[in-house]
Amino acid sequence: MQLSLLFLAWLAIAVGCHASIRNYYLASFTAACAMVAALHLASYLQTGKPDPLWPLSSLVGFCLAGIVALAAGLPFRVRRIIRDHNDKL
Repeated sequence: MQLSLLFLAWLAIAVGCHASIRNYYLASFTAACAMVAALHLASYLQTGKPDPLWPLSSLVGFCLAGIVALAAGLPFRVRRIIRDHNDKL
């Protein structure tokens, strides 16, 4: 249950970043960073203390969050490419 809530939170962050930031890679990077911050905040709120292995969890979380952010941004990228192509015609 907690993992699905975390995934939904990551998805909401990714969609929000891709909706507000036009550059696909910058939006994905920003979303991944925000997702790692959300991961650490959720961990802190649940345990009451900071994660002692935060560098490792940040690296792994950034990789996983980056995959989610890139996948969530694909529809935005495709829509923007099509819209820009139609504007040039």
